[in-house]
Amino acid sequence: MTIGMPTLPEPVSPPPRSRSGVLAVAILLMVIGGAGAAWWQTQDKAPVEPDDGTTKPAALSDSSARAPLGDRVRVRVLNTSGISGLARRATIHLRTYGFDVVDFGSGRTDTTALTRITVHTGHDDWAERAKRALGAGVIAADPDTSRYVDLTVFVGRDWRPSTETLRP
Repeated sequence: MTIGMPTLPEPVSPPPRSRSGVLAVAILLMVIGGAGAAWWQTQDKAPVEPDDGTTKPAALSDSSARAPLGDRVRVRVLNTSGISGLARRATIHLRTYGFDVVDFGSGRTDTTALTRITVHTGHDDWAERAKRALGAGVIAADPDTSRYVDLTVFVGRDWRPSTETLRP
């Protein structure tokens, strides 16, 4: 036992600074930046008008561009443009207008071909509605009541899909 003045413990040096604080701040900034970018993408932007003289699809509220109420208009969509994914985009587009697209895929590529809408069941008015919905197309008749579809749409290079992103 020692008598006298008590001795103070040696001062403890602070631990070396770790990078975890800097990393936490960096992650927080990235999350905030990502949330801001996601918000920016969801904001409505004014549609870009075509300047090359092409026609554009009718508005969704245009009843003359929608499939007739009470009728099931079965459509097959074939991409003949050579542009990957155009049949799928046209399928989504036509379904938005009420057409029942039962099949889509790729046809023989013809890079000079325009969009063609072939009528198989004699409903030319349905083809006119599909043409108005797409904003492009030439209508032709190919009567064949044994087909499962009423219309076949051959998507050519003249059809321009919407610039909006695809929904999942």
